[in-house]
Amino acid sequence: MLADLEYHVQSIHQSWEQREPAPEIKFSLWHTFKRHIPRFILTVVFDLVLPLVLFFVLQKRIGTLYALLISGAPPLVMVILKAIISRTLDALGLLILLGFVISAVVALITKNDTVLLLEKSLVTGVASIIFAVSLIPIPCCCKRWHWRPLVYFIYQDLLPTKRKDIGLPDDIFNHEPNSMYGLYDSQKKADKKEVAQVYNWLYTHCRSFRRTCYILTIIWAIGLFLEFVGRLILIFVNLSVNQIYIYGHVILGVAVGICGILTVILVSRERKKTIAFVKQWNQGYGDVEDPEKQRSSLSLWLIGNSPTSNGFVSDIGMLILTAIDSFRF
Repeated sequence: MLADLEYHVQSIHQSWEQREPAPEIKFSLWHTFKRHIPRFILTVVFDLVLPLVLFFVLQKRIGTLYALLISGAPPLVMVILKAIISRTLDALGLLILLGFVISAVVALITKNDTVLLLEKSLVTGVASIIFAVSLIPIPCCCKRWHWRPLVYFIYQDLLPTKRKDIGLPDDIFNHEPNSMYGLYDSQKKADKKEVAQVYNWLYTHCRSFRRTCYILTIIWAIGLFLEFVGRLILIFVNLSVNQIYIYGHVILGVAVGICGILTVILVSRERKKTIAFVKQWNQGYGDVEDPEKQRSSLSLWLIGNSPTSNGFVSDIGMLILTAIDSFRF
């Protein structure tokens, strides 16, 4: 038993001695977020500016109901264009599409413009619930998918990070099945796979990244819920349609703006801490193999080789390890 443990420790040291030192990685706020500036500008134009312009230009010509209907089209156009370019329709895009279609049909049938005013409120309300539910550590039976805070998945879309971007060694995922990128149909799929592996590794090992995912998910859940409540209050205090439309967009802009600023601040702090963590990890505080798997395997190995162990004790050990992994923050 001791000889096996000594051999395991020696193999770890040998793998670290053979590894080349990682290059120096520096975080740049501008380099990280500059690629999102065009998307941010388009979002402001299509979600805030253009709907307001269309509404007030068309209101006197075609009436309030049809002006609201047409002014709600620009965000839908953005969703459709994104789906065509990426060839995928994400959950938020599908929610916007369904909300617009259902509210438009109901509004045209009932001739009630309040239904169209409620449409955006329902979208943000449902989105806030999705953010909140993703915080619950629900066990997932699918081994290829993990139930994690929603921001964890948004990270991969907004900040696709490869091994070289944070200083991880090239051979870190060689032990994983199907990790040879040449097996994929295209370089794009290989890059997407690498990004998913990097973020899975960060979430498993880096506490600062995991904590940031939770905090940002909480922030967006609260921010979108408050926006939803604010729009409902505007509708039920008997304001005019014009006032509800203007104030509603102001509330949306303020809520998204505050959440966005907090996101930039927290992501900037997280990137710096993550790079520092990976640098320390590269200096000898980790292993090429997955430390999480080694920790679980070593714990179960010790339980299994204990003189007083039995199947029940091993099962209890597995349950304890799983509970710790699920509620780690």
